Amino acid sequence: MSTEFNSMEDLAFSRSFRDWVLNREGAEKGFWENWIARNPDKTDMVKYAKAVIYALHGKKIVLSEDEIDEEVRKSVARLREAPRYIPLDGLEGGARRWLGLRGPQRIWAAAALGAALGLAAWFFYRMHSQRDPLLTFLNNHRKEAMHEQVTDDTDDDAFNLPDESLVKLGRSGKLYYPRDWTSGASRREVFLQGDAFFDVRKNQAAPFLVYTDELIVKALGTSFIVRSASSDSRPAVTVVTGKVSVYRRGDFFASASVGREPAGILLMPNQEGIFDRRTGRWQRTLIGVPEQMSEKPDTSLVFAGTPVREVFGRLQELYGIPIQYDEQEVARCCVSVRLGNESYFDHLRKICKAIGGSYEVIDGNVVVSAPACQGRSGGGPDR
Repeated sequence: MSTEFNSMEDLAFSRSFRDWVLNREGAEKGFWENWIARNPDKTDMVKYAKAVIYALHGKKIVLSEDEIDEEVRKSVARLREAPRYIPLDGLEGGARRWLGLRGPQRIWAAAALGAALGLAAWFFYRMHSQRDPLLTFLNNHRKEAMHEQVTDDTDDDAFNLPDESLVKLGRSGKLYYPRDWTSGASRREVFLQGDAFFDVRKNQAAPFLVYTDELIVKALGTSFIVRSASSDSRPAVTVVTGKVSVYRRGDFFASASVGREPAGILLMPNQEGIFDRRTGRWQRTLIGVPEQMSEKPDTSLVFAGTPVREVFGRLQELYGIPIQYDEQEVARCCVSVRLGNESYFDHLRKICKAIGGSYEVIDGNVVVSAPACQGRSGGGPDR
């Protein structure tokens, strides 16, 4: 393999370099990591070449290797045509020859071409980063050392972030994050492709943000699941403990640009937010089998002549799911019921049966109706 890489286009034309940029754990890993370590003066050149490669391999631009070579060739050709006093020739095979330039002229021409190529790469990168969320994220963190965590198709991968937050990536997932978060950082930011579970270490001064192609999740210290879905399913966020705010990507950045709090939804434990691409709206609901938030679930819930509002309060404390009801309807209503090792919804059905009421799930909340509950005392504790 030739080691003569003296310009951004040398790297962009190299299929070995492109393979390494797009697959950091591939066969070219050792060569390129060693080459970059030996050539620290070419950091900017490497960065620009990566930007072009990321853009050409973006989700909306799928090109073959030969087509990528052609696109790079066209870009260099356009630069050649614009400043006529900087002739280039012999591009085939990656060769370049300066014609008619000697001494200081060649140095000046090389500097001018380098500046033009750098500007072109920067513009190309910025143009595509506006459409590609990952490129935007990498651009915003370009001054930081970034880490890419990848899982394969056979297993999940659990690891800790720099702040000791725990992440468990789903199969074929990818997570990008800075290698170090300083103590004075105002935000902890990661970019997710695929699915992942997050158990975030609490830090009120530095919110934790998960960016994806379509949504953004904001938390302070909680645990939740993000499904950064493929094109044939819907993105979703499920809260395990605590609470998180979820936003559409466009809403988040549009509001931030004018200094307003973005419009989103707040999710509590056992609630799930699902983004509907067709309507552009969020749907907030409950998960199919709500779990108690405690590590040691309470399976011996026995109420004997207990005011209904206290029973509902206990369920809300255990599961974190808001329960709404007319306080006047249940003001004098008591219930005697035993709640064993059943599901959350079985608990609700037992209570509603005891008080002659009913419930429904609306926007991720439980709404209880009990017009016959006035002054009523439900059945015995075994009921």
